[in-house]
Amino acid sequence: MVRETSVNESGHHLSLSTSMSPAPAHGRVSKLKSIAPHLAAADIDELRVAIERSLCEGELHGLPNGKIDDDLHKSLCIACAKARLQRVRAEQLLIDLKQIWMSLPSMLSARTGERLNEIVTACIDEYYA
Repeated sequence: MVRETSVNESGHHLSLSTSMSPAPAHGRVSKLKSIAPHLAAADIDELRVAIERSLCEGELHGLPNGKIDDDLHKSLCIACAKARLQRVRAEQLLIDLKQIWMSLPSMLSARTGERLNEIVTACIDEYYA
């Protein structure tokens, strides 16, 4: 069994195990380069703040279903534009968005699934706009 450890561009360690002979060096490099990039940490933090603020204000102001507030919409537009510039795929952006969502302590409400769907839909619309 061969075990290799590499570090990708974001500093994460990757461990590969195989019982077959190791791939040529060029194969390992191309696999590491194909790992999807994420939004920058500062962009994720800005989006987290916007989502938290939207959730707090939405609960207070009772936004209608299917609507997100203008500030969150603006933050999603910015995040999507940055994602396209940073060559972050839409799928990875949605993973980042859902990780932000799951990290929020206020996600214990029963309505959170609906709210997440609204935000994801707005994000997809903006990414492909």
